[in-house]
Amino acid sequence: MQKSLAEELAALQEELARASAADPDLLTLVSNVVHDVTTLTAEPLNAGRRKLRARLEAQVGVFESDHPGIAAAIRRVVDALADLGI
Repeated sequence: MQKSLAEELAALQEELARASAADPDLLTLVSNVVHDVTTLTAEPLNAGRRKLRARLEAQVGVFESDHPGIAAAIRRVVDALADLGI
């Protein structure tokens, strides 16, 4: 069964909590990603919302080598957004 966007965001935050002890800058970066997703999905469709998926996909590449768990969590958020038509 596929998780909802809220569940995927919670999983991303859990991954962040595990990794942020080792990399405090990571906390800021991923917190901004989670905030963007939460804010933009609550608003009507606009240009920022349309670009959200592309920005998240770019973040997967940033985290892939050093934080694969976070990259996977972001990828699942992207998939959940796609399921919502975003």
